[in-house]
Amino acid sequence: MIKHYVEYFYPGALFAESNIKNVESKNPSKIKIPNGCYGFHFFDRSEITIENENHEPETLIGKPRNYSGMFYLGKVMTLNEVKREIPDASVLISNMEINNLDKVIKTRCGNFQPFHKMDTVIE
Repeated sequence: MIKHYVEYFYPGALFAESNIKNVESKNPSKIKIPNGCYGFHFFDRSEITIENENHEPETLIGKPRNYSGMFYLGKVMTLNEVKREIPDASVLISNMEINNLDKVIKTRCGNFQPFHKMDTVIE
């Protein structure tokens, strides 16, 4: 059986923290977004329950696949907008220039994430 999941992302000390929850639908408008979450994405995985050698049910879980793009809560900013609106963000500006990032997302948590073609911003 294929099951759908949502993975919520939160700011962490060094890396993003996340929480995964089983969902019925991969429709972003049906997702309840937790406080402190700056974005989420969906994925699928196969799960099957079998009877093990002790005649007990055991669930076998496959690898995550069919990842969606990210859904971010925030606003898209171009490199020029970052330079104009946040001129003291030299590290962000340098990272955007070095990595050829035309756009980033300033999330509702205040952190910045790269904007990719498959991503969606929810303002």
